[in-house]
Amino acid sequence: MPTGNGSNMNWGCKIAKEAEKQLRRLPRDRQEQIAQAIEEMASNPVIGDVRPIKSGKFKSAFRKRTGHYRIIFIIDIDKHAVEIAAILFRTDTTYK
Repeated sequence: MPTGNGSNMNWGCKIAKEAEKQLRRLPRDRQEQIAQAIEEMASNPVIGDVRPIKSGKFKSAFRKRTGHYRIIFIIDIDKHAVEIAAILFRTDTTYK
């Protein structure tokens, strides 16, 4: 059982204003699905289908796949924090 110390320590999750707006525009069931994924990220930001983004405006960030949506985030290891930059519907131009 996690004790809250060492590698079991929770990560701080901060949601950027733009990502907050994007989240509010989604249907309620999608909001709940993404909120659950963000909660999971607080215990381990790279669990699940997470990949680094190699090009485009989110280069050097990561994306977590949640259904047809992508949670775009940046990990700050020194601060043990995750900043969610965007929540986007996956299309051909999502990362450009």
